[in-house]
Amino acid sequence: MLSMHLKSANPRVYAVPQPVSAINCMTKLRAHHKSTRQRYRSGLHSFFVASLVVLQMASTACGANENDTDKLRFFESQVRPLLAAKCFECHSADKAEGGLRLDTATTVRAGGDSGPVMLPGKPEQSLLVNAIRYEDLEMPPNAPLTELQQETLIKWIRDGAVWPEESPPTRSGKEEVEKSWWAGQPLALGTVPDAVQDSRSRHPIDRYVDRALNEVGLKRSATANRRLLIRRLSLDLLGLPPTPEQIKEFVEDVHPNAYGRLVDRMFAEPAYGERMARRWLDLVRFAESDGWRADAFRPQAWHYRQFVTDAFNDGMNYDDFVALQLAGDEIAPNDKKALAAVGLLRLGIYEFNQRDAEGQWQNIVDEITDVTADIFMATGLACAKCHDHKFDPIPRGDYFRFRSVFEPMVFIDQRPQRERNKDEQEQVQVLLKELAEVEADDIQSLADGAVDRFPLNVQEMFRKPASERTTYEHQIAYLVQRQVIDEGITTSKVTKAIGKERNEKRNSILKQLSDFNANPYEVAELITVADADGMIRPTRLPGRTTGNSFQPGAPAILGGQSFSGKRESRTKSSGRRTALAAWITSPENPISARVFANRIWQYHFGTGLVESPNDFGLLGLPPSHPELLDYLAKSLMDSNWNIQQLQRDIVSSKTYQQATQNAQHAKALEIDPNNRLHWHRTIQRLDAEQYRDSLLVAMGALQMQYGGPSVAGTPGRRSIYLRRMRNSSDEMLNALDAPSGLVGTAKRDITTTAPQALMMMNSPRVVGAAKSFANNVRNKVSHIEKSKRGAAFVNHAVEIISGMPADQRTMDLLAPLASSGHEGETDVCHILINSNSFLFIE
Repeated sequence: MLSMHLKSANPRVYAVPQPVSAINCMTKLRAHHKSTRQRYRSGLHSFFVASLVVLQMASTACGANENDTDKLRFFESQVRPLLAAKCFECHSADKAEGGLRLDTATTVRAGGDSGPVMLPGKPEQSLLVNAIRYEDLEMPPNAPLTELQQETLIKWIRDGAVWPEESPPTRSGKEEVEKSWWAGQPLALGTVPDAVQDSRSRHPIDRYVDRALNEVGLKRSATANRRLLIRRLSLDLLGLPPTPEQIKEFVEDVHPNAYGRLVDRMFAEPAYGERMARRWLDLVRFAESDGWRADAFRPQAWHYRQFVTDAFNDGMNYDDFVALQLAGDEIAPNDKKALAAVGLLRLGIYEFNQRDAEGQWQNIVDEITDVTADIFMATGLACAKCHDHKFDPIPRGDYFRFRSVFEPMVFIDQRPQRERNKDEQEQVQVLLKELAEVEADDIQSLADGAVDRFPLNVQEMFRKPASERTTYEHQIAYLVQRQVIDEGITTSKVTKAIGKERNEKRNSILKQLSDFNANPYEVAELITVADADGMIRPTRLPGRTTGNSFQPGAPAILGGQSFSGKRESRTKSSGRRTALAAWITSPENPISARVFANRIWQYHFGTGLVESPNDFGLLGLPPSHPELLDYLAKSLMDSNWNIQQLQRDIVSSKTYQQATQNAQHAKALEIDPNNRLHWHRTIQRLDAEQYRDSLLVAMGALQMQYGGPSVAGTPGRRSIYLRRMRNSSDEMLNALDAPSGLVGTAKRDITTTAPQALMMMNSPRVVGAAKSFANNVRNKVSHIEKSKRGAAFVNHAVEIISGMPADQRTMDLLAPLASSGHEGETDVCHILINSNSFLFIE
């Protein structure tokens, strides 16, 4: 019965009520970009000519083609470093045991004395996989690869074993690329174009857009009506739909700056920071668990989310936002918010039970290096880890110069602290003495047993007095100590070691110590970083302990500035990360402002002016409107990096406010089917959090409590506060493409799958939401006389889910059903939350 109603309901003209069909209508707007590239890339011809030498290499990759960008980056950032670390010693140009070399595409294809080493696409039939699993052969011979390392190689082979050819571009070719790489050039300081004839706006953004449209004989769409505008703006800036009361207030506001006042009100809402934080958290791979098999919960991770949310709500400028996340411990070492901010550097995955502590730390620092370059520079620095970048003008040495910034850093797990008076301090000392007597040597034996599982050189670093350690030894000692606590001194092992009676007494003492914030086993309150004491380990190429080292600095193509603590920090820290943060937002660095301006544009239009938001290199795509991008980047700098000012500029433009339909729609679709010229507003699907939170609004069940720790289960809090585990995310959010947090996500996938439709139709959560939605609407129209109540119910429900009043066709279809009783009202609500009017933003 319900499916029959779904086929006939039509709250908006374009609606396709069945979810799969509704979502499919978006795919027609996302045809491949190639057919329209040349129409709007004026001014970039020389870039393409100069890049041709480099780009030709992509077509000769081992099994690669134009669509293999992600696979190439995965190989360069994950696979090649692993092969270099574990295989090249015995299977490379210097030494080819068994006639096998694993250091070039050609030699890998050739195999060794035992034949082909792998079959692309078929890991289970590949000799290499057999060897790393220790099935017949056993490679590497000294110790097996970790589970994560094995999965990396298996995934690479399954995906076709893409490997770029080795022949690098000529030096002259590289020089040409360096000269014309658009992202590395100074910001263009040209004047804003004149308004085109018959333009409806003199806004600078509109003038850039209008000029590009005018060149192909197109014009922008008219401005959308106020009801659509407030819904669009509210979901954009707040992640929530407007209430009928808010819609009415805006529609009836006769003030000449009614729209500007609406924007200001939304910036003042706490929900604004929550919405902006969710976008940023995608980018920085935020999650609250370690990932991989153990996926242990991180109860302190929410402090970083709180910093980000507060920063957006407090109007923090972008330069300070960057500085605190990279160097909060150096800039304000006693400020809890600053220490939470630098939690950015603690968001990576952690492999439990890893004995190769040295290899694990190298992976951690590599990942921090890669992520930092991606977030703030959209530069594929990871591809220069093992050799000069195959496509972009980044030599290998630049990778290690940048990585050197993080060389002195160590992880800090900060436990609760508070001031204690003399009497309290004496009580603490008594309790600690009692604890030592209860534990005797038994607990220390458990700890020693955990340490003994590590290689001897690692044990030596751990047992060295802290005052004598180098920075590197502090880093390795941290990883050992973490496993001593997580694995060695577990509840079951302690009980077995000291017996039930002693353990009960021990627990009683620990509880009393916790009251004084003096429990030595207390779970950390805050996870942060700092530069370790001791001599800083020189940064050298992997496997080398002598020879030239790399000093911290920027990539040469971006100026090559040194980060050797030029800007003073307020601690004994090296100041390297403070110097890096200052460089990222310096006027001399053009790429960072472009990258962030492009992200903000993407947040409001669905796609950035640069379609590849995390790759401004040659494997990415150049901007559709290069001068507009530079205008936005320059405006951001000139406003002292004011984020809200940049957003206000964008949402105030007629380009942002235009309708989805254009008077020249058929002609425009033929010229620019992907809408890269912005001749109309592209319809966008609600993302996972918008969908769930909008459901809660419709139900009247959304709890607007701000901030604090995450909540488990499915409560009424906003989605940003749901506990985000990497291996077990919320089913509803996961179905709608919410990222896992295993890697940073610059732009979410938008998939169309049968499970999405089934979830929206049949899941107990959605069915229950429809019932609550019906109850909410029923309460609001209960005062209306019975004969008119069905129509009132439909009109109010449609306005809640779409911001629009019900049209006559919708009323004719749904009012009789709503008038049939509570079950009919629930069916109406179920229909509406499966309609395009709810699922999409015009």
